Amino acid sequence: MATKTKRLIEVLLVNCEMTGVPERGLLKSRNLGSVDMIWPRASIAKKSAAREFVFRKGKVDFTSEPWAKRVLFREEVEGHTAFTAAITEPVTVQKVRKFMKLTAKYALKQGADFVEKAMLGFGDLASSPVDALAAMVGENDAPKIIAQGVVDLEELPAEGEEILVTVPLFRPKLLKGQTGSLTLAVRG
Repeated sequence: MATKTKRLIEVLLVNCEMTGVPERGLLKSRNLGSVDMIWPRASIAKKSAAREFVFRKGKVDFTSEPWAKRVLFREEVEGHTAFTAAITEPVTVQKVRKFMKLTAKYALKQGADFVEKAMLGFGDLASSPVDALAAMVGENDAPKIIAQGVVDLEELPAEGEEILVTVPLFRPKLLKGQTGSLTLAVRG
């Protein structure tokens, strides 16, 4: 039986464009965006990252931001993986602050659990942004997802190379008519 080798990849935000979403608020808006890396290795089902997206005329360009703000994952991948993405409706600054506070709260909670369990793994710490979004979803005024998508990454980039991966975005429950795209840079 052949063994799959693990390769370290880095995933960064490049840009996001929303073309088929009727929300006028995307002319200039703050939205929450999340990206999941699906099954990077046999023992890791999902890694998650989330952050604020500031749209101007339906577009956001991340390339001028520092690496620390654009990086989503730096992860060993075994064979291949996939990415899912979701963008929420425009949110207020207060909602973004609440999201950041909840993310910090869950990260600290997971960090405390992590120390208590004698540092067995980091998996739960990485899920903090998703836990924060899940906590917000339970609220009546939680931000709704306006676009989501998935793309497979069948082939990893060679060491020292970069490929661009575009996640097509669709309205929830409507898989017809692409409403936008999120472009990620995957570095080997």
